[in-house]
Amino acid sequence: MLDWEFKQLYYKLILFITYHMINLQDPGIGLIGLGIGQTHLLGYERKGLRVEAICDKDEERLHHAGDRFNIQKRYTRITDLIADNDVDILDLAVHPWIRSPIVKAAAQKGKHIFCQKPFSMTMPQAVEMVEICEKNKVQLMVNQNSCFVPGFLAIEPYINPEHLGEIYHISITCNGFFTTFPGKHIIPVMQVHHISLVQKWFGDYENVYCHAHGHDRSVEEGETISVALFKSKSGVKGLLSCNWAFLGNTGHNLQHPHEEIRIQGTKGAIYGNSADMTIHLTDPEQREIKPEIDGTWFPDGFGNAMVHFIECLQTGEKPITDGRSNLHIIQTVFAMYQSAMSDEVILVDDISLDGNYNISPHPVLASDDTSILY
Repeated sequence: MLDWEFKQLYYKLILFITYHMINLQDPGIGLIGLGIGQTHLLGYERKGLRVEAICDKDEERLHHAGDRFNIQKRYTRITDLIADNDVDILDLAVHPWIRSPIVKAAAQKGKHIFCQKPFSMTMPQAVEMVEICEKNKVQLMVNQNSCFVPGFLAIEPYINPEHLGEIYHISITCNGFFTTFPGKHIIPVMQVHHISLVQKWFGDYENVYCHAHGHDRSVEEGETISVALFKSKSGVKGLLSCNWAFLGNTGHNLQHPHEEIRIQGTKGAIYGNSADMTIHLTDPEQREIKPEIDGTWFPDGFGNAMVHFIECLQTGEKPITDGRSNLHIIQTVFAMYQSAMSDEVILVDDISLDGNYNISPHPVLASDDTSILY
């Protein structure tokens, strides 16, 4: 037998063993964190997914969610959920600065990890979590749920030269007033949705030029508005604008999750928001298409993301927002922040994965700090 044939047979055997060690036809999901996590549960309920257990240190919230979604296993200690043999996938919906020890403990127990965005607000933590999962041979997917929004999925068959011609520009605009969000930095907390969506559609970023403001605080303390020009490696250019600091009573249109998206090409354009998209085509004749949208961002973007993760576990494919590829998203986040601070165009590849970039508003727990687990 040739060496490459042996390797193929070996990997197929490993996949077969892994597939039958845990029931990937109906994997048990264990959710930690019942803030945004309750939106996850709504999405999973719609998709008929099996949530085996939930965990939150707030017992009142824990039992409210358990009763609401008929989930019997309820833990206040993270270590107890991780130890549950019926949990195959760990759904991590807690703040980034406390994730590292949870990811390490779960990966060492062989749990696949589905991690809420932003994946991390420091580069060392992001790289470490990816390497921990790779070392323990568990799959890691970042819940960039914008990539699974029904309205955005509905337009994807038209985002190509056949329909739009040469695609040369995209813009995404999001407004509102919300300056007290826990993450404090709008680029990794909110704009990351749009950064990831553009990467999915047009590939990795080449450079960015960003202006940001903190409204009533410094950018170092946390930007609440970010406007960034970018160029992708595929040549598409665009504008990403997030403003969560507008004081007027009007002007709060295009709020998340109804931000406006515009994609322009030489033969057509796509515009609208996650609930109402329009494709305008000019070739061979002028016409408009209103694609059917099956669901809403909240909660179906979350349900669709988990379905994708489960399908990847079943087939052995890599999720489109897997941990390793999400490191480019983290690089882009820090490139935008660095641009805002320096008033210069930043090449995204110049943001080193070995760099000590850090905009976390709170100290990041070390991966060996097990205090959070109990």
